[in-house]
Amino acid sequence: MQSTLQQANRKLAIRMMVIACMMFGFGYVMVPFYDAFCQVLGIDRANSDFANTSAAVIRVEFDTNVDDGLAATLEALDPVLAAKPGGLLKARFRLVNKSDQPLKVRAVPSYAPARSAGLLQKLECFCFDALTLAPNEQRDVTVVLLVANELPAELGAATLSYTLHPELAPS
Repeated sequence: MQSTLQQANRKLAIRMMVIACMMFGFGYVMVPFYDAFCQVLGIDRANSDFANTSAAVIRVEFDTNVDDGLAATLEALDPVLAAKPGGLLKARFRLVNKSDQPLKVRAVPSYAPARSAGLLQKLECFCFDALTLAPNEQRDVTVVLLVANELPAELGAATLSYTLHPELAPS
């Protein structure tokens, strides 16, 4: 009786050890499989090859948001662009006033990662001043960025996001 219980425990221990070895092997194999999977799908945005000076390219993504209740839309016409260090980058956006009233708005930019703000200098931006849109007006606006000559090796991509807010009258 005792030996039957010991044999059953020994078999269970061996099975558990085999399962643990298989789980370790699966985790070890997943790293190259994940890299290949991301490369095939083109979603490996953290790849530092983009910032390598020999590659000479940085990926800049543009994101847009609109304040709640604001009857307007802001759309990035060029949502993803690539630029060389030291080069210029021009992105286009479309503003639409969806109301029957004139609308005064201001776009507020933000960067991700935050340190990319010092690497992407705005030379021209629709966010510099408040904009007044006529009722149902659609207007294309631009942003021109100067990319820094020296980019950190680990920076492969940066996101510049604009949030559209109603311009408040000065008090």
